[in-house]
Amino acid sequence: MQSTETVFSAQVRKNRLVRRAKKALRLTGFHAVMVILSLVFMFPFLYMFFMSVMTNTQSVGNPEVIFFPTEWHFENYASVFDESFVRYFFNTFLIIACNLIFVPLACSFVAFGFSRCRLAGKEALFAVVLATLMLPAAVTQIPLYVIFVDIGWINTPLPFIVPALLGGGSMNIFLVRQFMRGIPASLDEAATIDGASKFRVFFSIYFPLCKPILIFTMIGVFNGTWNDFMGPLMYLRKPDSYTLALGVYYKFAGRLTEENFPNIQMATGVIMVIPSAVVFFIFQKQLIEGVSVGAVKG
Repeated sequence: MQSTETVFSAQVRKNRLVRRAKKALRLTGFHAVMVILSLVFMFPFLYMFFMSVMTNTQSVGNPEVIFFPTEWHFENYASVFDESFVRYFFNTFLIIACNLIFVPLACSFVAFGFSRCRLAGKEALFAVVLATLMLPAAVTQIPLYVIFVDIGWINTPLPFIVPALLGGGSMNIFLVRQFMRGIPASLDEAATIDGASKFRVFFSIYFPLCKPILIFTMIGVFNGTWNDFMGPLMYLRKPDSYTLALGVYYKFAGRLTEENFPNIQMATGVIMVIPSAVVFFIFQKQLIEGVSVGAVKG
């Protein structure tokens, strides 16, 4: 009897070890695949960084194309920050700062009206707002361009700032509205009983509670504005009004000179990637929470 129990216990331990070994093997394989995929996706960025610290001759493939630099020239990054780059950066920063303020405020204000205010036909109006998501951007480019030309906004940052005051975008309105519908209605009912107006309810209750989804919105606004190229290409003609994306494009679009060798171009690319990467790593938790919350609320 004791021998049978001993054999059974040994078999149980053996099965447990086999299961643990299989699990460890699966995890090892999974992580190995993830590391390989990460390296594949990171390769262009690594190559961009390594080329950014090469000499001029090495960056153009003379005498041969190489991946790792033989000499590290970090002074290439200092040469990027000339007068024109600083001006482009300031123009971009102005547009981003205004949008980071106006878009969350406007979209949350509109979403509050759709989710908590009584208005005849608001569901039909909200359907119209959502229907604008199906309009391709190319359809509205010419009408918007004509409007901005007629009111004299070309070569100014106004085409990128003023629209942010007019609702903040249909997708942002939808996400914030879905989030607000998950907030208990008893909060604003209690505030209304105490004599608070709709504006007081919005600014004192709903706006602070919408912080997760508003951070998600601000991250999208930052990345969209920082990387925007088509908008400035349409509305900006004078070099003094260029944003960073457009200014860098025109700066390196000419013939090969001392100022636009591939190493300088890659150094500029690294600098332009850094802000988006920093924002993601700092707010990645809020970004993931904003996606999940916006998808399930309501």
